[in-house]
Amino acid sequence: MSEQPAPDGPVVRASDAEREAVVGRLQTAVGEGRIDLDEFGQRVEAAYAATTTVELDQLLADLPAPASAVPAVGEIVGERTTGSIATVFGDVKLTATTSVPRQANTVFGDVRIDLRGLRTSEETVALQLGTVFGDVEVIVSEGVAAEIEGWTVFGDRRTDLAPVPRLPGTPRVVVRGWTVFGDLKLRSLAPGESPSRWRAVLDRLAERRAAPPTP
Repeated sequence: MSEQPAPDGPVVRASDAEREAVVGRLQTAVGEGRIDLDEFGQRVEAAYAATTTVELDQLLADLPAPASAVPAVGEIVGERTTGSIATVFGDVKLTATTSVPRQANTVFGDVRIDLRGLRTSEETVALQLGTVFGDVEVIVSEGVAAEIEGWTVFGDRRTDLAPVPRLPGTPRVVVRGWTVFGDLKLRSLAPGESPSRWRAVLDRLAERRAAPPTP
């Protein structure tokens, strides 16, 4: 978000009720598909850290008035939920935004679903995923409640979620999966972090090279 000019009037301290009202509007914006979960988390963090009403107003500057004050909109076709996906000798790799497949299976391939950009008003997102000779992996934003259950044959089940407070208004992700000769994996990533571990390492090395030397 761009920087806003300094207010002309007196600075007013923000109250807890005003912060909660802003968070509530941001929750609605997620359900409307105006912001994704990553941006929602960033704005909520800024809202709770805000000390003035001007700072709170800046967090809502690019959002319209609440739905009760604007005309109702028609059907949003992008919010339809995808049914199922099945492949043989191939991967299923999706980055979900307004919809996510409820079921995905493959043979001789991986199933990877990235939910960090998901925009939904649902309280629970349930996935059924499976593969033979491959891995099942689901990625969520840090602060999203998620769990994985299921079984593997000659594989492991791994959960790597950041120990941070849950983001208010985000859905609970429930993954039910199975693999044969593969792993079940659930992990969270920070906004903008590459899902590839090698890519993340290379990005950090590039940042260190670009950083100015410490005086």
